[in-house]
Amino acid sequence: MRNFKVAIFGTTASYHDLAAQKFYGQEVETVECFTFRQCCDMLKNNHADYAVMAIENSLAGSILSNYNLINEYQLRIIGEQYLKIELHLLALKGVKMVSIEYIHSHPIALAQCTQFLVKYPHIKIVEQGDTASCVKNIRDNKLKNVAAVANSLSSKMYNVPVLEANIQNNEQNYTRFIILSKGDARPENPNKASVSFQLKHEMGTLADVLSVFKKNKVSLSKIQSVPVLGEPSEYSFHTDLEWEEYDFFQKALKKIKNATTNLSVLGEYVKANMNE
Repeated sequence: MRNFKVAIFGTTASYHDLAAQKFYGQEVETVECFTFRQCCDMLKNNHADYAVMAIENSLAGSILSNYNLINEYQLRIIGEQYLKIELHLLALKGVKMVSIEYIHSHPIALAQCTQFLVKYPHIKIVEQGDTASCVKNIRDNKLKNVAAVANSLSSKMYNVPVLEANIQNNEQNYTRFIILSKGDARPENPNKASVSFQLKHEMGTLADVLSVFKKNKVSLSKIQSVPVLGEPSEYSFHTDLEWEEYDFFQKALKKIKNATTNLSVLGEYVKANMNE
C-alpha cells in the first residue's frame, strides 16, 4: 500500500506545511500547490489523498473563497488543526530596513501585520504566493531590496535572517486549518461538525435554527454567511457545531430541516485544541 500524500498550499516551511506536519506527523509526504484551487484539484484527481486548507485567522477573519471551494468540489472535512502564527520580517544577511523597497507575502499574512507595515508608507507592499516561497525567492535571486513576511522556520530553511521579529498585530494570533478528503472518514467519537444550509425567506428563521441548537445542547462555535455564487441576495450559512453527546447533534439536525434548504453536513470530526 502506497504512502498517502497531503496537498498543501505553498512550499516547504509554509504554515500549511507546518499544519500538515502537526496533524499527520513530521514525515508526512506533501504535494506543493500554488493555489487553494490546485489543492482541491490534486485531491479530486487522486494526486493527493488529503488536503490541508486554511479557513480562518483570528486577526484577518475567514477565507470566504475557501468555503466556496469546499462546496464546489464536494469535499469532506475530516479534521482541523490550529497553529499559533508568529510573523517576522525576513531579509538577506546585512540588509538594513532603510534598504527595503518592497515587502512580499501572502495577502492574509500581510493583513495580520498592518500596524507594522503602516509605519513604512514608502515601502511597496506586494501580495504574492505563500509566505515561504517569498523567502525562497529572496534567497534564490539575492534580492537585497526586498523583505518577506514569514515564519521562523522559513528563515532557517532558506537562510534568510529575521530583520524584525513578531510584527503581527496581536500576539494571540491563530489560524485554523481544516483537513479535507474526497470521502467521508468520520472518527469513532466525533464531537464537532461543520454544517452548511440556506434559510427560507421567512421572518425569524435564523433565530428558530439557533434556538433548536440551544434546546438540544449543541454549541455554535462559529457561524459565517457566504454569498451563493450566481444567486444575488442569496447566502449560505456555514456553522461549526459542538456537543457532548452525538445524539444531541443528530436530533438538532432533524429539527432544523423544515426551516432550512440545502442542508449539508460537510464533515464530522474531533475538535482540535488551540493550545496544543
